[in-house]
Amino acid sequence: MIMAGQVSSLQVSGYRSLENIWIDLDSVNLITGPNGSGKSNLFNAIRLIKEAVEGRLARAIADEGGMESVLWAGPRQKKAVRMTLGITVEPFQYQLELGLRPFSEFPLFPMDPQIKSETLKVRGRALVDRKSTVANIRGIEGPWEMITNLVDSESIFANLQDPEKYSYLFHFREIVRRWMFYHSFRTDSDSPVRRAAMPTFAPFLQEDGSNLGPALYVIQRRGEFEALQKILAESFPGSMFSANPSSVTMITEGIERQITARELSEGTLKFLCLAAACFPVHLPPFVAFNEPETSLNPALFGPLAEIMAHAAQFGQLWVTTHSDQLSKEIVNRVGCKPIRLDKVDGSTIIAT
Repeated sequence: MIMAGQVSSLQVSGYRSLENIWIDLDSVNLITGPNGSGKSNLFNAIRLIKEAVEGRLARAIADEGGMESVLWAGPRQKKAVRMTLGITVEPFQYQLELGLRPFSEFPLFPMDPQIKSETLKVRGRALVDRKSTVANIRGIEGPWEMITNLVDSESIFANLQDPEKYSYLFHFREIVRRWMFYHSFRTDSDSPVRRAAMPTFAPFLQEDGSNLGPALYVIQRRGEFEALQKILAESFPGSMFSANPSSVTMITEGIERQITARELSEGTLKFLCLAAACFPVHLPPFVAFNEPETSLNPALFGPLAEIMAHAAQFGQLWVTTHSDQLSKEIVNRVGCKPIRLDKVDGSTIIAT
């Protein structure tokens, strides 16, 4: 069941291998399919919506190689090339259409995105209707107002800074701002996960895992740490984990001192990050994991599904995986129906 503030549908067209995809979402969304089928593209598309709403669209597109890199690369009709991202987050409906900058305009940065259109509706009522640098916008009760000279590489959320007049914009942005995307956790010797973190309150794990110690410490003091410890004990027999305000340690049989995060194995450290992401005191409304099984021993897939089933009780989950074993473990615990992707002629499709 979808709750207020959670994502009920996603539309993506013209983005990498996603020529035209529309998905109705549930409380647990398990995205499966073979390598190269477009799973990560779908994960990145929804993350791109967050970047746009937070005012970082141009930077996010640049990080992906610019507009030429992110646009649909398959056969195109003889018309303007567009990329569309649309999402429904009750009671909001948001859509963003991007395209290339015309060379006739002599752009300084031709690979920056150009917003062709942007709309936002609340309960079906249009409140933002934008074309490039011009937007018609109104308050919940007020008349339409025209705003010009918008920065056309950034969303309306980056252009307007009046939370009192346009309170719905800031309400929607606050919902999206709380979404979390966990793609990978660096575990090399210089990884922020292995270093002691600044001891500060951590209601959830940062996307790079850099506040692992504080996040686990908050769970240990205020969350369901007993349930988490039980899963960790089954996952790592003979070992016990503890957190302090800046780091995490492990005590294991046969070793007379505590083992620090710098010494933990790659798989152990990654599992702790995933556990911290699934057991926060206040779970974000939408939490997405991209191939969380990477670098983990298959023996941990059952416990991994267990911590995700715990998170599913409190928020909406998106899990992308190419592991049939992990997929089965998750289905057995939460009863969701996997969304299987495939690729036909270079285009990602939802398999039936």
